[in-house]
Amino acid sequence: MERKEILKNFLQKVVLAVFLFFLFRPVCTEENGTINYVLLWILCGIPFGIRRMFLWLVPRNYDIAGTVGIWAVNFIVGGLIGGVVLIWRLACAVFYLFKYG
Repeated sequence: MERKEILKNFLQKVVLAVFLFFLFRPVCTEENGTINYVLLWILCGIPFGIRRMFLWLVPRNYDIAGTVGIWAVNFIVGGLIGGVVLIWRLACAVFYLFKYG
C-alpha cells in the first residue's frame, strides 16, 4: 500500500466516526448536560451493523406489536455489534497508520 492510500483510508474511517459522534451527540445529551454513552454507542454503530441486524430474528407471522418489537431488538443488537465493528475499524486504521506511515 502506498502512503497516500493509507492516509486516505485512515481519514475516511476517522472522519466518518467523528461525523457520527457529532451527529448523534445532541440526541444522547440529557437535561443536566451528561451524555448517555450506551445510547451513543448504539446509534453510532447502526450504520456498521446494519447488515447483521436481521440475521437472527426475522419478523414473520407476528402481529404489528410483535414485528415492531423484533425490529427494535434487531436495531439494538445491530447497533451494539456495529459499535464493536466501528472500534475495530478505527483500531485497524491507527495500526496501519503507524505501521506504514
